[in-house]
Amino acid sequence: MQDGWTIDIDAVGTPAPDASVFDEQLAALERVLEPYSGAAATNEERDRYGARFSLDTDSINPVDVLEQALDIFHDAAADAGLPAWQIVHCEILTYAEDDATADEGG
Repeated sequence: MQDGWTIDIDAVGTPAPDASVFDEQLAALERVLEPYSGAAATNEERDRYGARFSLDTDSINPVDVLEQALDIFHDAAADAGLPAWQIVHCEILTYAEDDATADEGG
């Protein structure tokens, strides 16, 4: 297994006025995050979007990893045409911790 981190980031803002455009942007976010095994999601109100992706790195410094992850997320969201909403949730787990959490059903 490679060293690295699993990252979850969520952003919240004003509901998207056009659901179909927002859904296309969300699909674009997922395509941009493909190199990171990324997935994107929103809620029914479309006032939130988020992504879960992987970051392969030898870094053990969570601050460095979070900074790098936020850069990836912001760049991917901008490339996808999504609004630059407020980040409200960030979670980073090492691959080993993510696997252990999944094994526990969490």
